[in-house]
Amino acid sequence: MINYSWKILEIFSKNNLLISVKYLLSATDQTTIESEGNHTFSEGIVNKPLDQIVESDIVQWLEKDTTKNDVNVIKLNLENQLKALESNKKVDFPWLADTFTPN
Repeated sequence: MINYSWKILEIFSKNNLLISVKYLLSATDQTTIESEGNHTFSEGIVNKPLDQIVESDIVQWLEKDTTKNDVNVIKLNLENQLKALESNKKVDFPWLADTFTPN
């Protein structure tokens, strides 16, 4: 199971209304990967004046606004990256194989 953790890094407003955020989303399974981005909210998503907003509101709106057809596109991208990392096996550089021999 993948655990997700949102952090709001910066917020941007116009006329006392939150219009966009800079976020960091971490996804942890056996490995942790992160995605940082900017999101401009669709009209009608933000429903509080700026001075009444808390971080959990922003995360809720961010989740809602980036979810289409019950799939959150940001989380899906991180999930796909985690799957790719799990299916790949780390190997040594082929040009370095057997280059060191002890005396």
